[in-house]
Amino acid sequence: MEAKTEHTFPFMEGGGEMGELTRNKNWETTTLGAPSTWPQSLRTTLSIVLNSRFPMYVFWGPDYIGFYNDAYRVSLGKDGKHPSILGMKGKDAWPEIWDTIYPLLQNVLKGNGATWSENQLIPIYRNGAIEEAYWTFSYSPIKEEKGKINGILVTCSETTASVKTMQNLEESESDLQFAMDAAELCTWDYNPLTNKFKSNERLKEWFGLPMEFHIQLNDAIAAIQKSDQERVSKAIARALDYTSGGKYDICYTIQNKKTKQTRIVRAVGRSWFNNENIAYRFNGILQDITDDKKAQQKIQDSEKKFRNLVQDVPVGIAIINAKDFKVELVNDKALDIWNTNRNLAEGRSIFNVLTEIEAGLRPIFENVIQTQTAQTGMEYPFNLVRNGQTVTAYFNFIFSPSIDDKGNVATILCVASEVTESVIARHHVLESEAEFQNLVLQSPIAMGILRGTDLKIEMANEVLLNHFWRKKKKEVLGKNLLDVFPELNSQEYPTYLRSVIKTGKPVSVKESHAIVESNGVRKEYYVDFDYIPLKELDGSISGVMLTVTDVTNSVAARQKLENFSKELEQQVLERTELLKKANEKLEDTVRELEKSNDELESFAYISSHDLQEPLRKIQMMSSRILKMESENLSEKGMQYFDRVISAAERMRTLIEDLLAFSRTSKQQEEFEVQNLTSLLEQVIENLSEKIEMTNTQITYDELGEAKVIPFQIRQVFQNLIENSIKFAKINTPPQIDIKVKTIHGSKIKNVLLDSELSYHELSFHDNGIGFEKEHEERIFEIFKRLHGKLEYQGTGIGLAIVKKIALNHNGAVSANSSLGKGAIFRLYLPLA
Repeated sequence: MEAKTEHTFPFMEGGGEMGELTRNKNWETTTLGAPSTWPQSLRTTLSIVLNSRFPMYVFWGPDYIGFYNDAYRVSLGKDGKHPSILGMKGKDAWPEIWDTIYPLLQNVLKGNGATWSENQLIPIYRNGAIEEAYWTFSYSPIKEEKGKINGILVTCSETTASVKTMQNLEESESDLQFAMDAAELCTWDYNPLTNKFKSNERLKEWFGLPMEFHIQLNDAIAAIQKSDQERVSKAIARALDYTSGGKYDICYTIQNKKTKQTRIVRAVGRSWFNNENIAYRFNGILQDITDDKKAQQKIQDSEKKFRNLVQDVPVGIAIINAKDFKVELVNDKALDIWNTNRNLAEGRSIFNVLTEIEAGLRPIFENVIQTQTAQTGMEYPFNLVRNGQTVTAYFNFIFSPSIDDKGNVATILCVASEVTESVIARHHVLESEAEFQNLVLQSPIAMGILRGTDLKIEMANEVLLNHFWRKKKKEVLGKNLLDVFPELNSQEYPTYLRSVIKTGKPVSVKESHAIVESNGVRKEYYVDFDYIPLKELDGSISGVMLTVTDVTNSVAARQKLENFSKELEQQVLERTELLKKANEKLEDTVRELEKSNDELESFAYISSHDLQEPLRKIQMMSSRILKMESENLSEKGMQYFDRVISAAERMRTLIEDLLAFSRTSKQQEEFEVQNLTSLLEQVIENLSEKIEMTNTQITYDELGEAKVIPFQIRQVFQNLIENSIKFAKINTPPQIDIKVKTIHGSKIKNVLLDSELSYHELSFHDNGIGFEKEHEERIFEIFKRLHGKLEYQGTGIGLAIVKKIALNHNGAVSANSSLGKGAIFRLYLPLA
């Protein structure tokens, strides 16, 4: 048999890890001293503790020296108190809870008996941190032979997991009850074996049943509307049948037995079956859906009224499913536009009905679905097949989304009216008006237009203004003829003009003697004139077009020829004087022309700016008339009114472009060194909406710095980008690639630049329709357009502004293109 040593005692044998640690510890360094001196009560207690599989801890002596076993060691976790607290004083071992456990220990030491605590929260330091832990434990006294209490035995078990599980369960039950109350749901629980039916108070209140805990199922069924009772009973029986799966979902009407109030409810539940496939429990919830049902009925009634209304309106209406684009509803007007019948349209994809417009229509529908906002179009062109031929038709439309309860677009309401005839008619009118105006303005013969009996001056070409009237446009346009030239009141012309307006008959007079005063100077002419009536569509005379030919010289020549034999010498003198005056007049004309050139840009700015205020009033009053009086206007009146609005919009665009053009001539702005990339990004931000709508892609280099007038360069960038977007190919998103390089002036061809300087060459390359090479210079001329107004909107000023700004910056601009292959615009700016 092995001999016992000083450090090996029977009471320390066994005990696993803690037994070994207890045996190997140098106890002489503690207040307990060597184990050989320990009292028998401590030895006996340790022998029990070390070999027990129940968690135990021992506090011994006045210092509460600690011992524990392997079962207790688990509660200490990792990176905590183990094994340092073995043999440590209690206060040092448990500082975080000493204030809690010390009173308990004291109470036991005083002989007040053992303690018992259940699910007590006592934090503990373990796993590197203070953790909340729950314990069920007992403190029991350890007595020596004489009955004195020298130690305390702690038996404990950690209940943290079970406590937190109960807490979570209570919280879940509370949340469930809260949800049930918030949703105003009823609950029921039925025992088919005992026929006992219990529910919450809300269900009993709805059914008008007594508040006793248990009621009979038949009592609940009796509160159901009689017409629904049999259907509900069958549904319950089906749910209690094992082969049905136990599911129960039904809607029915109940009536409170006491108040007679009715509700429409939805019951959802299930049955539970035992091993013998017999239902032992049937439970679920009940929801009041009265308002939903009434709302659904209203929707159905509204939908019916809507469908009836849709069929009667004089515009095309269709409802398209947003998922598969099938036609759910279409009225007769839309079928007429589509040139099909209802059987071939409803229930089919609109792209199968109108295959020819899918490319133009699908992107609009997809934009409605993606943005969930309505898309509108005015005079939008679609290619339709009619009578076997593809024709372009124009429509005003609005495509509006309908959002479902999940926040997705369910259907698209399409409302459209065809305006092809009015678009074509207006196009012809605009073209005719433009041709007529050009004819008048560019005629070498003096021509003008007067309107109304007041003879208001609407138009006058340069020959009439400069030769006869010697007035500027702003001095005469919009004013009454006789207010500008009161001396005509005593002459024959007002009588002739009013006669033309009254009778509609033209007047033609030869060699009429006219006297015109302008700027204090009185001049006499002999003129041939023609007064032609201007008729409206209804045949009324609204004005007079006048043409005037100066025959003063020929009349004077004839008179001189008649008196030639008598007045030859005088004629020579008069001719000499006339020649002198002609020379003086020519000199005056040259001086006036030079002055006009200097003042032209200032005049353009002032006139454009001053015209905006009356134009705004015209547009504002037109909008009010259209809003308030549209029902009182005849169809022809509406056509005239549309022409007024269209003309005002064209004038507004022209004024804004003239104003922008005039600003480019101002030199008082100071040049600044600017980052060109920053200016470009500002323009792209300003055009972001147009860029997104057209799916335009723009790429650009780092453009460097240049000494520029910032707002003018931004105008250049904007005009070039908008030009590329405007002249994009059909069904092809615009792509604009902006690159930069440094180039010496001597290497730049086709534009006039300083050969001693270096320049930024900024190239704007797009994938648009391009233009023919012969137009590369013409496109920079003011008011020059390569396309008709119906095809592409604009005034023809944008690129002229680009050229003028480039020249202001001592630079240049050029264009290169070929038809159908895009265009490259190159802007040259001196290096900063």
